[in-house]
Amino acid sequence: MIKYFLFAVFLFFYTSSFSQTFKNDSIRSFVDTSIDLIRSNAVDTSNIKLIENTLYSKAKDLHAVSEIAPLYTEVFELLKDHHGGLKYKDMTYGWNRPVHSDNAYLKDKLKTEKAVVSRVIDKTIAYLRIPGNNDFTFKKVDSIANDLTAHINKVSSAKIKAWIIDLRINTGGNMYPILLGLKEFIGSHNIVFGGFRNSKGVSTGQWEIKNGKMLIDGIELLRPAKLKSPIKEDIPIVILTSCYTASAGEMTAISLIGRKNTHIVGEPTADYTTAVQGFAINKDAGLNLSTDLVIDRNLKIYTSHILPDVEVMQGDNLENLKKDKKIIKALELLKK
Repeated sequence: MIKYFLFAVFLFFYTSSFSQTFKNDSIRSFVDTSIDLIRSNAVDTSNIKLIENTLYSKAKDLHAVSEIAPLYTEVFELLKDHHGGLKYKDMTYGWNRPVHSDNAYLKDKLKTEKAVVSRVIDKTIAYLRIPGNNDFTFKKVDSIANDLTAHINKVSSAKIKAWIIDLRINTGGNMYPILLGLKEFIGSHNIVFGGFRNSKGVSTGQWEIKNGKMLIDGIELLRPAKLKSPIKEDIPIVILTSCYTASAGEMTAISLIGRKNTHIVGEPTADYTTAVQGFAINKDAGLNLSTDLVIDRNLKIYTSHILPDVEVMQGDNLENLKKDKKIIKALELLKK
């Protein structure tokens, strides 16, 4: 999830201890500024000296700023930051980290499954599948949250004894409308159910429900659509994850982790659990850096994948849920 968007800032160039003579002063300024930004904001700066050495040694003989950009593929690998990247004009240069696992069936479904799906399984289990979205400009918060609420209303009733919330094809986007749509599942009382910590462990934002209102990083979220019937407090929930559950999808899972009667079934997630903030280098370039790590309601910090409580690899079947191995395992848990 991109917590902030790339924005212009005025920066004082970092004066490096390196004494190499650059063939182009603009390249030296570009490198100095990027190193200063990384040092001040990146969530992991353990390799900052190696990054300095790499950039200065490889950039000092370059003739044009356009030649610098490819060097940042290695920089982001040294930062261990596959969520961020250098934006230069219309290109992005980042660490294309090898995936830790693959799921050919779900990978194919990512191309076609773009809408929320809701249905009732075995008369008493409500099923809700939430895909990712592309609302990076925050223009669809109401419509996405209202659509999710409409699907909840479609399957919710007094007969429902448990819920399955399927995030297997949620590759990210804007987490705000998803959390807003799931507000009643997250909690009905005053609670801090997640947030962010920077590299120094300082809180940089929190997610909370206060006096019945949802606040994300201090911003109150209002959902026009209402539920037709209340969600029972502490009703059992199973969250389904896959290796493609990423960013906002992971944040959604974390918002529910620690809730009573809640379990995760499926595959380890994609490991995009950082908040990313944008910083300008010049009019053509900027760094998107992972600046914060997410925490859950129990203050657990997520530095990597979300691991399921019950691992079920592969075996997905979105066409026939009764044959879907992850749903079969979820139903077994809920019946217990």
